[in-house]
Amino acid sequence: MKNDLVTISLIGCLGLAVLMSCGQSQSSNVENLQPEFSNLFDLWGMPNNVKDRSVFSFSDLGAWHSYSLSPKPSGGFVGPYLMTDDNGIWASQQLVTLQLSLGGLALDWSSAKMIESLYLPGRLIQTYQLEGITIKQELIFISNRSTLVQYQIESNAKQPKVVADLKAATWLSGWSFSVDNDQLLLQSDSSKTKVLLTFDQPADGVIEANSFVGQEQEFDLNPNFPVKISYVQSTYFTESERRDDKEAIDKALVNPVWAFANNQKRWNDYLTKTLEKTDGQAIDSVYKDVAVKSLNTLINNWRSAAGELKHDGLFPSYAYGGFHGFWAWDSWKHSVGLADILPQLAKDQILTMYDYQDIDGMIADCIFRDTLIEKHNWRDTKPPLSGWAIAKVFETTQDTIFIKQLYPKLKKYHQWWYDFRDHDQNGLCEYGSTDGTRVAAAWESGMDNAVRFDEATMLTNGGGGYSLDQESVDLNAYLYAEKLYLVQLAQILGETSDAERYRQEALGLAEQIKEQFYDSGKGFFFDVMLDDKVIQIFGPEGWIPLWAGLATEEQAAAVANHIMDQSQFNTKVPLPTLDASHPKFNPKNGYWRGPVWLDQVYFAIRGLEKYGYHQEANELKNKLFNNAEGLMTDGPIRENYHPITGEGLNAKHFSWSAAHLLMLIRE
Repeated sequence: MKNDLVTISLIGCLGLAVLMSCGQSQSSNVENLQPEFSNLFDLWGMPNNVKDRSVFSFSDLGAWHSYSLSPKPSGGFVGPYLMTDDNGIWASQQLVTLQLSLGGLALDWSSAKMIESLYLPGRLIQTYQLEGITIKQELIFISNRSTLVQYQIESNAKQPKVVADLKAATWLSGWSFSVDNDQLLLQSDSSKTKVLLTFDQPADGVIEANSFVGQEQEFDLNPNFPVKISYVQSTYFTESERRDDKEAIDKALVNPVWAFANNQKRWNDYLTKTLEKTDGQAIDSVYKDVAVKSLNTLINNWRSAAGELKHDGLFPSYAYGGFHGFWAWDSWKHSVGLADILPQLAKDQILTMYDYQDIDGMIADCIFRDTLIEKHNWRDTKPPLSGWAIAKVFETTQDTIFIKQLYPKLKKYHQWWYDFRDHDQNGLCEYGSTDGTRVAAAWESGMDNAVRFDEATMLTNGGGGYSLDQESVDLNAYLYAEKLYLVQLAQILGETSDAERYRQEALGLAEQIKEQFYDSGKGFFFDVMLDDKVIQIFGPEGWIPLWAGLATEEQAAAVANHIMDQSQFNTKVPLPTLDASHPKFNPKNGYWRGPVWLDQVYFAIRGLEKYGYHQEANELKNKLFNNAEGLMTDGPIRENYHPITGEGLNAKHFSWSAAHLLMLIRE
């Protein structure tokens, strides 16, 4: 982090000739869907301190900064929020604001009237009226490093000359402005992170410790010629990124009309795809807003390649400080949700995790932009769902080059489980860790503190690594599904011997799972200790065999009965991570001991549908959408939900929840 260079450039259309060339708004013959989905999230707020995560923000194209809407007229957007130091800091309440004078009198923004304040998919817009003039400000992202802001000032009548300037101000303690090579530099003695403001002319103006007021520009305010002021604000980590971004900046400033039209075209493409089911039919109208909210959530969490991250990917949540990295099974889920909306991002999300596959085949639990490879979390991996993701991406893209690139890596990761997580070498795997700790082994399941692991202990494996002393039904069901995906991929590549081998392995594993993990007396699938003791905890692991399609019809019927039992899983928000009648059921503070996680909801509903229980699946889906707090209104999509009250829990703007909502709506 301390070796990074972060620059923020403001290059303005501040000369009259340049203003004229910036152009007028451009109409499009293509229907613009953006206004139909305005303000799906509450994006208004002013942060109270540099780490205030209560104010939500908008990002796009994988940029490492974001913005919010000011709750009152102020002449600027809120932010930027920089996802760099300390897992995210606000550079300012408003780093850049427009200052206006009319007839020699400075205009007071507190006297302005807010006409509109909109968060559209891909765009922020605010319009004010002040002293007989109208000021409209718009913000879009033009690259993965740069943001274009444009002000339009107009009047219905001839007005005195208007004087405009841009003011920059920061509240970062210990940071100050200075002029460096005709640019405005914001920096701190205690950090190598720098903020650079670059205008289209030397940075003449008044500098104070925490602020800069630029040179004034005077314009005639004529109803036939509205004044337009544009600038680009960018964040960089290296000088090479800054050089690479120059073309995008220049193009947007020479022709802002093109930039805004390109944003509209790109986002309408996203929206059109999002509003279709995967078979091409229109999604149910009642779910349209939720689908677009889910898309917005994913794109707001999109981060482009930087530092140690060699490909793009998604944070679990930009709004939660501990989630500013890429996690393994989160990544697989993000990829499936985005596969036919942003296929390149879906591919990159898979590649960025496989970039760090180790020599044995293991994928790290999580990786970070500013952490050396040995400092990523190698204590554990996550459940094997990458084969599912790779296959789903291929369904959309038909990209055999992508498959050729990943197939040998997927084979190696698949085999890793049997080499390092099968303590007794019986073909059934256990969750474990690389450091022998039980906590990392529980993390490896993804269900960090699930009740089923309460009595588990650690064992040293002969081949290296460590396992819990229990075989988990979900892990082995995932491995069964992955074998079938390997069959598909092998067939695509003409690897017929591989395809037959994995097919036979899948058949054998299915029989083992049905024999070892299914309790006919209880009618459910359970984890089993290595001494054959059944761990009779009813949790979502028990319906993963239905999602994988390996259960018998009789087994599926019994599991479905438990799922639909209102005393167990058919709660107000259905499908909690622990049977609601269990004494350790604790949705409010339990994390994986009762809250509803939407990935597990998805697996249950898809499992029911696979066995023909469509009415039951629809009942559960309707309860989820109607009872999960804020889902059908402007609330953020949450990490999980309280099954009894519907309250949203833990992280806000959570990516895999959004990805699975898209799957539930579109598949």
